[in-house]
Amino acid sequence: MNGALLIVDGYNVLHALFPGASKDELFARRDWLSERIASVIALRGGSAMLVFDAHNAETTHCRPLKGVPLEVCFAGGRFTADTLIARRIAEQPADVAVTVVSGDQEVQRTAARAGVSRMTPREFAAMLEQPTKAVDSLAEASRIPSRLEDKVDVETLRKLEALRRNP
Repeated sequence: MNGALLIVDGYNVLHALFPGASKDELFARRDWLSERIASVIALRGGSAMLVFDAHNAETTHCRPLKGVPLEVCFAGGRFTADTLIARRIAEQPADVAVTVVSGDQEVQRTAARAGVSRMTPREFAAMLEQPTKAVDSLAEASRIPSRLEDKVDVETLRKLEALRRNP
């Protein structure tokens, strides 16, 4: 295996971790997220790409984080974070194990079509809380639950089941 690549949809993850946070709060959390990802990469090996939308920016720019195989990208111009993620997935050779972290349905579909592992922001947040378990969590990330019963609460599931049985 050539390596592993973790691709994180930055603002998508921050919105999930800090619901209701202001734009300025989310901007302030970007470095925090970068540091957390750097810790995960240090433990598990491989590399990572953290992508943010840079609204109103004329161009896309990426910068490596010093001393860590983490690239932080700001999508601008004609590119969005979703576009950069899709391109990075497509660029990877078959022997690179890619894991994409996003709750965005289009990003999830792109990752699924490419056959790469996926994680939700919640799964990723749980992993960030216990970075020593990061290696196992990323290895187990294979698919987002796609059945209805995986996505609804127990009460709703019961009601739907009752409707199915007694139309």
